[in-house]
Amino acid sequence: MATEACMFDILALPEDDLKRVLKKASTRSLAKLVVAYPRAVGRTFLEVLTQCMSVPTIEFIRDEMGVMRTPSYPEIRQAEMELMQIIREEHLEDRLSCAPLAISLPQ
Repeated sequence: MATEACMFDILALPEDDLKRVLKKASTRSLAKLVVAYPRAVGRTFLEVLTQCMSVPTIEFIRDEMGVMRTPSYPEIRQAEMELMQIIREEHLEDRLSCAPLAISLPQ
């Protein structure tokens, strides 16, 4: 069973690390997370994204958010897992603030 950080642990990454992760994530996953956590994630992600992504990409994410239905729990978890995979690929796990990591339940 793999360990996964929660969204709030990911948000607690230093801003430069968060930029590295968000730049590599799919725009649809980012839009799903912003829609799923509008107050907690939305503002932070959009602020960071405007610093590291092109204007058309930001506009695409905003358009996706405007037409997207609220993501299901499995869709949210999948988007979070995508971010965690990028965090692992970037060797940033040790910078997560969580202790201990949340356990991902089998689906």
